Amino acid sequence: MLLKTHLNKALIALLLFASIFLNAQSNFEISSPELQGFSSEKLMLLNEVMHSFVDNNELSAIQTAIVKNGKLIHFDSYGSSDISENDTLESDDIFRIASMTKPIVSIGLMMLYEEGKFQLDDPVYKYIPEFKNLTVKKRKKTKPVKNHVKIIDLLRHSAGLNFKGPEDYRKVIDMNLEEYTKDAVKTPLRFEPGTTWWYSSSTDICGYLIEVLSGQKLDVYLKNKIFDPLKMDDTFFNLPKSKIDRLTTLYVIGENKELVSFDNKSNSPFKDKVILLNGSGGLLSTTEDYLKFSVMLLNNGSSNGKQIIKKNTLDLMKEDHSLGLKYKKLVFGKKKGFGLGFEVVKEDDTKFGSKGTFGWGGMFGTYFRVDPKEDMVYIYMTQSFETYRLKLADKFRGLVYESIISLFINLTTIKIVNPTIKKSKKVSTNCPYLIATSSIKNTPSLLV
Repeated sequence: MLLKTHLNKALIALLLFASIFLNAQSNFEISSPELQGFSSEKLMLLNEVMHSFVDNNELSAIQTAIVKNGKLIHFDSYGSSDISENDTLESDDIFRIASMTKPIVSIGLMMLYEEGKFQLDDPVYKYIPEFKNLTVKKRKKTKPVKNHVKIIDLLRHSAGLNFKGPEDYRKVIDMNLEEYTKDAVKTPLRFEPGTTWWYSSSTDICGYLIEVLSGQKLDVYLKNKIFDPLKMDDTFFNLPKSKIDRLTTLYVIGENKELVSFDNKSNSPFKDKVILLNGSGGLLSTTEDYLKFSVMLLNNGSSNGKQIIKKNTLDLMKEDHSLGLKYKKLVFGKKKGFGLGFEVVKEDDTKFGSKGTFGWGGMFGTYFRVDPKEDMVYIYMTQSFETYRLKLADKFRGLVYESIISLFINLTTIKIVNPTIKKSKKVSTNCPYLIATSSIKNTPSLLV
């Protein structure tokens, strides 16, 4: 009886999708949730919870996606890309991904590691001489560092550099990466290099190191090595004029708890010529583009027959390189650690996902995780400073895992009819159809 119920749900959803979207195109093979071991009912609950943040005026919009077993089983857009203009959030709208830039730049740097351009324990001054004579703040005194900053310190956030927020970057927005790096090292470090994990702007220096080692500007290098091979056509530092209308508005909470625009199409620095290629948080992207990047990571560095980065290199990046470092806050420990560019889960049965799950997020409201054990990627995108306060990541992640069911359904070939062309089609179990997981306020949940 239970199997029959699941079969009926899968069949109904397949027929619904096929009748409406048979001719639609997608970069991902699309499948019903049930075929991949997910519950459509649970995903409807996930949508309801995520939508509630928009309905309660805590977020302007939310977009969520799940890829399981290589198939897109969930993609949902809800809310407004700009409230004042009453613009509906579209599936291809562009987001400021902030610190989700870091994993991309880290991968880019480690591709040069594969080429033998450097070793992780190399002192940074070997390639950037300004790192030769650094100082560190110890209590009220400034002293020369005892340890040189190594490249591994830049990747794992143990260089002792400071964190920078949006306002800090606006002060140096007219600098290029070389000027920015030389200016950054004038400030004493917070900690002795190689001793303490402190989340910082060190990935900016990774970006400049890419320029030094490759002889290319960071944006050109990432485009040639990552974006073009993965067909990430909507990921860039500089927003093309032709795509300005797709930029979502970033909101803050006002005095009366209303959503107030912080950065939008008319005032965003992204629409002008970007000089500082901020490797820590300067990229724009779409949910679909970041899915492509994440699925490549899930597939051990491979995408459509192309090996973007070697499996051994990626495995090295996924190791816990924070072991032995001090923490000013209990950010890691037995359950989680930090690799070379992202957080890693070290134990089973935690609220953080399966053992081996890795990923990161961005302060403007973006989040991704790659779970090799479940063969799954899950992402959300919004544009708000409030997601940490709302504990959005915890709620989203929990609902994703609660949607997994143990029953997998093996359907034989199904015969369906597309009423628009009055011609029968045969749909196999790996057909590119996405099940509707909810009714959506603004747009259909069947997005491709």
